[in-house]
Amino acid sequence: MRLRCTARLCCTALLAVLLAVLAGAVVQRSQALAHDWYPLECCADRDCAPADSVVRRDDGSYLVTSRGMSVAIPGDYRNWRQAPDGRMHVCLRQLRSGSVYLICAFRGPGV
Repeated sequence: MRLRCTARLCCTALLAVLLAVLAGAVVQRSQALAHDWYPLECCADRDCAPADSVVRRDDGSYLVTSRGMSVAIPGDYRNWRQAPDGRMHVCLRQLRSGSVYLICAFRGPGV
């Protein structure tokens, strides 16, 4: 009887470890998929993300905030790229000076 309980305990522990490993793999894969469509020239690991907020200003520019950083995109910005999900995304990098540099910007139709 004691041997059977120990085997059951080991099987339960092994199953718990396996489930934890699988859950971690699923989370990592979903994070990777979120960045799969960003072009390499725009995204150095974590530079790109969907916009958290977008404000269209009176002068036609956009004030875009993403990942706690904000950048103004001029109304005549000519380097817009198409976002496959129709949302606005930006690739931003904070420089050592503290200023924020726009690498790439994506938008959907009508944005």
